[in-house]
Amino acid sequence: MEAPYYLFSFDSLKEGQLDLSAVYGSFLAEGAAYCLFKNQHTSPCGLVLTVEEPVMAKLTWKEVGAELDSTWADLKEAAEYGAYAIAIVVCLQIANSARVERCAQAGTGIDIWVTDNADDRGIFQRSARLEVSGILRDDKHSITARLKQKLTQTKRSDHTKLPAYVAVVEFGSPEIRMSKRSGRNQQ
Repeated sequence: MEAPYYLFSFDSLKEGQLDLSAVYGSFLAEGAAYCLFKNQHTSPCGLVLTVEEPVMAKLTWKEVGAELDSTWADLKEAAEYGAYAIAIVVCLQIANSARVERCAQAGTGIDIWVTDNADDRGIFQRSARLEVSGILRDDKHSITARLKQKLTQTKRSDHTKLPAYVAVVEFGSPEIRMSKRSGRNQQ
């Protein structure tokens, strides 16, 4: 059996097709593009995607350059917002969902709601939670530690009984490591 092949781009995010505005989606995609530029990646490039087992995927984007140095001077912030872009397009494909909604409440332990298109309850029902973390460049140990920390953090919203995805994006490789927890008070 052949491993699944994934190709990710920011097009739907930048076009406002995921229930986030095109302006906000473009902002996130630009942050990701800048972090990839800072790590000397060109489009398209390989992306290590790990959910259960690592698979190679491809990521494409509109390349940017040093003209954005003053816009994205805070590299930690660039990595965080850029991670949202990658995590959203990856999670939607992995979770087979079509839309997202920013979490409006602080302290929930998540950043984004993943939503379905429609079901008998009506349109845009929440189907999962997503917590995102971005790292400009670091080692595998840091990614693993951050993933574990963020998985624990999602327990704050377990009362929803929805599954929780955690995505840690590291731009140096680039890599996205994802893990999924059940929403049923899993330890």
